[in-house]
Amino acid sequence: MPPKDERPAVIPSEVDPDIECVRVDDPGSLAEPPGDLTPATGPKPCPDGYLPRRRRRDYHLDGKRAVTDTPPVRNPADTDNGTRGRG
Repeated sequence: MPPKDERPAVIPSEVDPDIECVRVDDPGSLAEPPGDLTPATGPKPCPDGYLPRRRRRDYHLDGKRAVTDTPPVRNPADTDNGTRGRG
């Protein structure tokens, strides 16, 4: 039986705050990249043994509306109740 991996399953990227790094449990199951790729320049978004993914949002979008599980909160600076610019 292989030893238990003590590394965290998901860690934040040290390079990009919009990316999180997901641990690769079985690197043998990953597809091999094509050989004609040029190496990327600059720092890697994740350490070895991790793959990058976009950070998950705690909301989903419905058109331009952000929909969450929490009740709406009124902007304290909004004093005209949304009627500004309506003739």
